[in-house]
Amino acid sequence: MGSLYLDRKNLAIKLDGQAIALYEDNVRKGTVPLHLLDRIVLRGNVQMESRILGALSERNIGLILLSGRNTEATAMLAAHSCNDAARRLGQYRTSIDTDLRTPLAHWLVRVKVRAQLDFLRKALAARADLRHPLTLAIQSINGIIGQLYQENTGISLSSLRGFEGAAAAAYFGAYTNLFAPSLNFNGRRKRPPPDPVNVCLSLGYTLLHYDAVRACQIVGLDTMLGFYHDVSFGRESLACDLMEPLRPIMDRWVWQMFRERQLRPEHFSDDNGRCQMNKAGRHCFYGFYESQANPVRRLLRRYAYTLAKQYQAIYKADRNDELPD
Repeated sequence: MGSLYLDRKNLAIKLDGQAIALYEDNVRKGTVPLHLLDRIVLRGNVQMESRILGALSERNIGLILLSGRNTEATAMLAAHSCNDAARRLGQYRTSIDTDLRTPLAHWLVRVKVRAQLDFLRKALAARADLRHPLTLAIQSINGIIGQLYQENTGISLSSLRGFEGAAAAAYFGAYTNLFAPSLNFNGRRKRPPPDPVNVCLSLGYTLLHYDAVRACQIVGLDTMLGFYHDVSFGRESLACDLMEPLRPIMDRWVWQMFRERQLRPEHFSDDNGRCQMNKAGRHCFYGFYESQANPVRRLLRRYAYTLAKQYQAIYKADRNDELPD
């Protein structure tokens, strides 16, 4: 199963039996069999027959629509969900119980911070000329990891967020040094992304977030109810939770694309302070992402399945407590 990226003006897609037919300026350009697809990514103004949505839903093919102006998702088509409601009931129970949320949050922060440390160590091996900033960050994060393991019990969610924030500050302080000064990358900025690196990070996180949403939906979990991120209007907090430990992987991919010059300054332009990636740059980015993404998708599915089983056990334990002797 694969991914289909459609990023072209004057493009229309229609259903043709068991395949999707692609038209450009009303001229048929080819077909893609539905059985080969796991997800479709649309960007910009692509016309689509309404019955395609039914065909995608019937075959459990995901769909994500990206804005033509920025890197954010504007719509997603949900996958078929697991029929076991006990998982969601256990999830709801966990979302309102700090004692149940905190161990999961502790695991998440530990895994994410260790991933940041691992990436910086690999970067140091490749960039000995940056030994000073990278070593300082590695030492800081090592200290944070030590504190996280020392405070294995009794730690609060707010303390965990403090540790994560301190690690992120040290990490991005070193990460910015990995890129050429000409890219003007001085730190993480989202809306709007002012430089090529932030554009790539935002697009990568958007694609990763969608894969996390899809993993949650497949195992029957509510994407809006997280255990680390609090409930917030319009935010898929559980998907945000699951992708947190994988952000350093995306950071490494972005660095690799620039380091290997797959992405270059000519792939970007400035639009009144908003940096934008052109079509050639997006083509390179999508290709690289798909070449690397399958292990990450499997890991997201494993996280989601393990979490679903834990939520199911919590629900069953509550039910047993309620049963009369």
